Amino acid sequence: MGSSDGYDDEKPVHEVTVSSFYMGKYEVTQEEYQAVMGSNPSYFRGNNRPVENVSWYDAVEYCNRLSKKEGLTPCYSGSGNNITCNWNANGYRLPTEAEWEYAARGGINKDDYIYSGSNDIDEVAWYRENSGKTTHDVGTKKANSLGIYDMSGNVWEWCWDWFDNAYYSKSPRNTPTGATSGSARVRRGGCW
Repeated sequence: MGSSDGYDDEKPVHEVTVSSFYMGKYEVTQEEYQAVMGSNPSYFRGNNRPVENVSWYDAVEYCNRLSKKEGLTPCYSGSGNNITCNWNANGYRLPTEAEWEYAARGGINKDDYIYSGSNDIDEVAWYRENSGKTTHDVGTKKANSLGIYDMSGNVWEWCWDWFDNAYYSKSPRNTPTGATSGSARVRRGGCW
């Protein structure tokens, strides 16, 4: 986990182990979000575009509502800065930063790429230089070796963890779930 060439908040490189988890193949689309939440906060409209202008709290609420809609046990409870996660619940939840990075790197395949699925950013990501300053339909770029799309671009993706640079450098090796508090939540990936 981490990068020796990246920003200071991505250092140091360290090994972690994650438990089994599921991750969506695509970023949540506006159509999916609208069906669960009854609204679409996105600026760049399109049913198959990723939903954007979503706060971390909106993402947590989406997970809980989708869980209830599908008859699953919601993972989150509480409110404000006191939201907790029941890691044993079978509902939808945000990935931890460690899970997100594991998935972006191709899981046990351990892709040795700069970006999720390629060393060529244009193959796998919508970003400043190729996006036309807008989001794009999910899944239109190359997937990584796990078949997951858009992890290096299109829109930023929320993780469960609180941002805490000191925690990152000393996080536990086994199934880290992030610091217990901080000033902001972690987002990963990249955006248009």
